[in-house]
Amino acid sequence: MKTIKSILLELILPFILCWFFMSVLVDIVAIPTVFKNISNLQEAGKIGMTVFGRFNCFEIFFAVFILLGVLSPRKKSKLMISISIALLLLSLFYTFYMTPLIAETTIKMHQIAITDPQYEILQKQHNCFHTLYRYFDTAKLLVLLAFAAMVTRFNIKRIHKECI
Repeated sequence: MKTIKSILLELILPFILCWFFMSVLVDIVAIPTVFKNISNLQEAGKIGMTVFGRFNCFEIFFAVFILLGVLSPRKKSKLMISISIALLLLSLFYTFYMTPLIAETTIKMHQIAITDPQYEILQKQHNCFHTLYRYFDTAKLLVLLAFAAMVTRFNIKRIHKECI
């Protein structure tokens, strides 16, 4: 059991960094590339929602293992536990609320004519949800960076104590 706990503790930083860089890759490289190279906006949207839906599962995986790692040492940091729980809740929020909501709104938009007054309402909702998603994702990236710095500092202190 002690070995598992020490492995989980050592994997906190790699999981945080993997999550951060995978988010950057999806947000800044993959999705913009899809929308740039696929002329059919509806198809690009489907691909985007599929990518985000699948990526949300990775986010839950990372969040759970980071939380387990944070809970593994004898002396636990309440701040690290709080950040880990917040990241887990955010990943669950993305997976089970935001991504399905955006996908559902997109489907409804494409089922009606552009001239229909309902289309404009749905488009405004979609833009609002998408903007909200981007704000949450930006906040997540900033939290992950700060968390990585915090864990690095914690690891340096821990290693320094072990050397003395």
